[in-house]
Amino acid sequence: MYFVDESLFEDDVFHTRYRMSKRLFLKIVEDIIGAFPWFQSSSNAAGIRGLSAIQKCTCALRQLAYGNLADNYDEWLAFSTRTARECLDNFCIAIKYLYGEEYLRSPTSHDVACLYEVHEARHHLPGMIGSIDCTHWTWRNCPHSLRGQYHRGDHERPTIILEVVASYDLWFWHAYFGVSGSNNDINVLKQSPLFIPEVNGKFPEYAFEVNGHRYNRGYYLGDGIYPPWSCFLKAYAYPVARKEKILKKLQESARKDIERAFGLLKNKWAIINRPARMRDKEKITNAMYACVILHNMILKDDGNAISPVYIRDPPNDLRATDPNFLHQLCNEETHYMLRRDIMEHVGDLDVDV
Repeated sequence: MYFVDESLFEDDVFHTRYRMSKRLFLKIVEDIIGAFPWFQSSSNAAGIRGLSAIQKCTCALRQLAYGNLADNYDEWLAFSTRTARECLDNFCIAIKYLYGEEYLRSPTSHDVACLYEVHEARHHLPGMIGSIDCTHWTWRNCPHSLRGQYHRGDHERPTIILEVVASYDLWFWHAYFGVSGSNNDINVLKQSPLFIPEVNGKFPEYAFEVNGHRYNRGYYLGDGIYPPWSCFLKAYAYPVARKEKILKKLQESARKDIERAFGLLKNKWAIINRPARMRDKEKITNAMYACVILHNMILKDDGNAISPVYIRDPPNDLRATDPNFLHQLCNEETHYMLRRDIMEHVGDLDVDV
């Protein structure tokens, strides 16, 4: 009904059911058909034509969007439970393979310049790349041999952790999924590949100035659990002076970006908001990354992305590997100096505290 010439449904209804525009969905189907023969329609020995690529992608997308069981599609889509599961698994692999490089990328020089401009205009925080935080996805069918590893006291069931960096437009600039739920945010950070491009010298410089001081890299907004490193901006735990209270309010207000991003991701893809039924952790990982990639693709297609154009950095703009980079990254003195400079920068704003 959605793909005939005289469709019974308007475009906004399609966007609600499929979570994206018809234009974007058909582009995804076309790209998947060209790269993955499994989605191509074929005939069996009796000459009966099989399921089309649109049917297979629709089945997979509905499972991501609504989180329903695989056997819910045996009536109106004529899918068996096994075929529906295969559609979901292959669709997630295809999305990650085709679009992961662009929509799971680290910020380039062009991206960082756009993020600096928007975040300073919106949050009054120069040098801000985004906010970092973690969320848990419940693993319903976690094997009994792994329940102790994936279970934590503040969660009823075993979980798997997702770490992300999100900006004001709710774009995910970093996503790392797969750490067992018994860990905390610091344990996840120490396993995360967030700083690997910089350690390997494959990340461009994006310096900024504030309060007369120059800093070589931007920072992420973190909550109290994150360490006082130069790459994080944390609020004062117990502010006393007015300027400290202003910074605390602005920092906590800006960190709502990542909470909104988590809310939108789970609301759009209900499979994440419900306990994962797959027993294979690799399939769960592929489903999570597919949801994050599709989330960013929809932001770009709807025109809501801060930096929708993917401009790669030329090789000659990449800095040489600094042997003291890790020391500079974990430098607490730089962290406190940055926070003091940001505090002086925003201290004169008219903010109710």
